[in-house]
Amino acid sequence: METVYEVSSWPPVSSTNFTTICDSEAPNTTNFTAVEKETDPYVDQLLDISKYLWVVFSPVLFVVGVTGNALTIVVLKQLKFHKKPPYFFLFVLSLCDTLVLCVGLSRYWIKETFTLDIRSLTNYGCKFNLFFIYWSMQLSSWILVCVVLERCIKTNFPLRYPRLVTIPRCVILVLVLMVVLSGVDLHYFWTNGLILEDSEMGCDTLTDYYFNFEEFVFTYIDFTVLSVVPFLLMIGMNITIIRVIRRSREFRKSTVRNKSTNRKLKKFDVKLTKMLLCTSVYFLFATLPISIYFIVDSYQEDLDDVSSAQMNLVWTVSYLLQFSNYTINFFLYNLTNERFRNKFIDTIKCKSTEKKRKSSKNGSVYSVQTAETSLGTEISRVSEETSSGE
Repeated sequence: METVYEVSSWPPVSSTNFTTICDSEAPNTTNFTAVEKETDPYVDQLLDISKYLWVVFSPVLFVVGVTGNALTIVVLKQLKFHKKPPYFFLFVLSLCDTLVLCVGLSRYWIKETFTLDIRSLTNYGCKFNLFFIYWSMQLSSWILVCVVLERCIKTNFPLRYPRLVTIPRCVILVLVLMVVLSGVDLHYFWTNGLILEDSEMGCDTLTDYYFNFEEFVFTYIDFTVLSVVPFLLMIGMNITIIRVIRRSREFRKSTVRNKSTNRKLKKFDVKLTKMLLCTSVYFLFATLPISIYFIVDSYQEDLDDVSSAQMNLVWTVSYLLQFSNYTINFFLYNLTNERFRNKFIDTIKCKSTEKKRKSSKNGSVYSVQTAETSLGTEISRVSEETSSGE
């Protein structure tokens, strides 16, 4: 039961169980009406579900994600990521995903579990936390685009690939993305800060003008930069990769007479094609709901308690879904690439000597999440034959 004091023109009586309301039609009367206000159990249930989701799933996603990304970084170091463009992009991606989980997910878990908002502890903490959560999420999306771009170039232009994609150029590309995205999110350093509201300090927009900018302008910018444009680029490049795979398959039918080899390569092509499509779809599935939520929420006014609780539950599910996007890379590397999996097992067993392994058609690391796929030695070879054949 919740008690609220509503006062019109008369001081409330000293009672903790009732709300005293002065009769507006008879301001001189001394009679008061005692009104008892009850909290809707359905609202409490929705709020409890949202809290439960944060308290239970946040630490699971955080521990699994941070541990997995840390192990990914260790394995990529052993695979000499600084010498191979796809490994370099995956290394940066793991760092971005770890930053997202540490800056964003940990805050919500602490807030819901201990009722402590670390964003509201200091003014600079408010600004930096807002900046880094948006910046790291957007950077992660665009690193995924870089990974697919590298695969697309290698597939479509295998002969020119060594000259077009080099480590120095990859480093420059990542630095440019970091600077550009910093410019997109830099406004948080002067639009937001600690303000006193309802006797509590909170991190929020400082003026009505800044509030309108973030609610009705920046939500669309973030929606475009974080989700829509990266998805369109990745799906477009994945389609070109799939087209090359299919052309290579047709070419093999007329050149490779061994039926067993053809069946194995066809099986690999089918697996790769499904993976490429699923990666882009999952990326959109994980990042789109929360972006749409923020846009819809901007136009919500005067919601009742039930509607507010429902929107809060939608926000919780959407945000947890997005954070899962930064958690699953480790599993995808292990499930989709044998070389990465073997290196991971060697790392767990603390093996210091690297075993010599033959190159396989799945030789390069790829991730199902973003079509971070290597077409492998076999696909690259067949692509070259296709290019020369055409």
